[in-house]
Amino acid sequence: MMDAAPATTVGLIYNPAAGGGKAADVGKEVRRRLEWHGARVLVRTTSAPTEAFFIAAELVGQVDSVVAVGGDGTVNEVVNGLANRDVPLGIVPAGTVNVLALELGLPFDVGKACEVILRGHTTTLDLGRVDGRRFTLMVGAGIDALTVRELDPRAKRRFRELAFVWTGLRSYLRTPPVDFGVVVDGRRHRASYVVVGNCRYYGGRFGLTSRADPTDGVLDVLMYEDTGFGHAMAFVLGIPFGLHVRHPGVTYVRGRHVVLEAPDDGVVWFQTDGELAGRLPAVVEIERHALRVFAPDRARHAWEIPTPVWARPRMDEEVG
Repeated sequence: MMDAAPATTVGLIYNPAAGGGKAADVGKEVRRRLEWHGARVLVRTTSAPTEAFFIAAELVGQVDSVVAVGGDGTVNEVVNGLANRDVPLGIVPAGTVNVLALELGLPFDVGKACEVILRGHTTTLDLGRVDGRRFTLMVGAGIDALTVRELDPRAKRRFRELAFVWTGLRSYLRTPPVDFGVVVDGRRHRASYVVVGNCRYYGGRFGLTSRADPTDGVLDVLMYEDTGFGHAMAFVLGIPFGLHVRHPGVTYVRGRHVVLEAPDDGVVWFQTDGELAGRLPAVVEIERHALRVFAPDRARHAWEIPTPVWARPRMDEEVG
């Protein structure tokens, strides 16, 4: 039994072609369940990139909440439309990867995900902002963004995480890493790969920025300076176990203002929440309490789970 009635009017956004039609089936099921509980549902479907952003922004004055059905890419677009608006976001996972759902402890079962929305409990999250675009999870600059750029969508759908691994290895061998400058709250560093994390998880349950907390008002910055293939493989292989933060090539800091400088030679791409966003330079900042999202009221969020001793990074600096 639900603890609370749903909001009067709900905007429902999804791409009916996503996931080979899976998102359409999930979207219809979500609508049925919300309407059964008395909600008036305004369905808006997308067919092109960035369309969900404009739809979400348009719905703000018409609805009491917005529900996004899909993966992190769809959710990111909707988040950009709702940022700093007092309209809560509900998430029903239906994409290849749903890292924010993992971070929030959301169920992947459609019925249970709808129950979270119907109960009405919300959590307020910080958002990152890079060159005007918001993100919930992270910004990645270097090999991961190059991997996203070169990834075959058909391989992504078929092989999921393995497609990223294979494409990343091929990209690394074909395009040697390029060092670039990173300035965190005025302090200068060098790196060939950077993740600026608002959340802990990355690409699944991998705690790449293992101390990140999307409610603490700061960004966690992991910087890796490449010194060769062997060291790079040690870094990558340590990620599933949390050992990457102890790699000698890693610097881990926290801050509110991060400048990713363009390299002296070559091009470095960056991505936001798993979607290619552009090439450096870029400026990353934090926006406090910028998004309300429906979340389980009794679940343990990823940032509340203690980090094992071996996976705690050596902190070079702390935010004052």
